[in-house]
Amino acid sequence: MEKTTEKVHPPSLWILNSLLFGLGIAALPPGGSMIIDPSGKGVGFPADALNNSPFNTYLIPGFLLTFFMGILPLIAWFGLWKRYPWPLVERLNPFRQWHWSLTLSLVCGVALMVWILVQVTMMPYFFLQPLMFGWGALIVVFGSFSAVRNYYRT
Repeated sequence: MEKTTEKVHPPSLWILNSLLFGLGIAALPPGGSMIIDPSGKGVGFPADALNNSPFNTYLIPGFLLTFFMGILPLIAWFGLWKRYPWPLVERLNPFRQWHWSLTLSLVCGVALMVWILVQVTMMPYFFLQPLMFGWGALIVVFGSFSAVRNYYRT
């Protein structure tokens, strides 16, 4: 019987992948809606909610949401799933001991928490804010598990 050298896929990695994929898929429709209709009506946001923010419309927040909470988590998810080699991004990875996709996953989790903290300071309370902050924290927690870090050790 041959011995395989393939690493065991830890259960916590399935959860991390699900969190990233869910975040990416959930962020694209509202982000796209804010880009298409910067008034915010498409997602049910009142224009006066931006009064304490530096934005007059939802266009820039829509781009930020689409890119940072939609596209980047999906890229991280794909990289984790396929262990895709991406030399350009690897060179930018400050944690060279891990695959770039794990680093990007952690960045996505922290970015989501920062996004929500900034949102709380600029906009009225919205019931999804604590949930989304927790979502970001879970991405960081599951991405930090030793089983996940060891799986993506380069």
